[in-house]
Amino acid sequence: MNNQELREILIKELGIGGLPEEAQDEIVSKLSEIILKSLTVAIFEKLPDNARAEFEQIGAKGDHALIQEFLERNIPNLHALMEEEVKKTLQNFAANEEKKNG
Repeated sequence: MNNQELREILIKELGIGGLPEEAQDEIVSKLSEIILKSLTVAIFEKLPDNARAEFEQIGAKGDHALIQEFLERNIPNLHALMEEEVKKTLQNFAANEEKKNG
């Protein structure tokens, strides 16, 4: 899942397609940051102990293609994990919005 795919999913799921692009960008940016943090924790928990140090080294380089390759090699069902974290974040966001408006 790349950034554009994530953006499209978030806009669709949140129903914000009618908002100005600037507002969409702000919402997507905030949620993407939350999803990234959540996903990083979930990935780290699933990584075998012997792969964690390598993950930290690769992550420090900032090479997204290398990171993706490493994760696909070391995390079974990576795409499903990513989808799960997106769903969780959206559910939490919706619940918080209901509390604010409820």
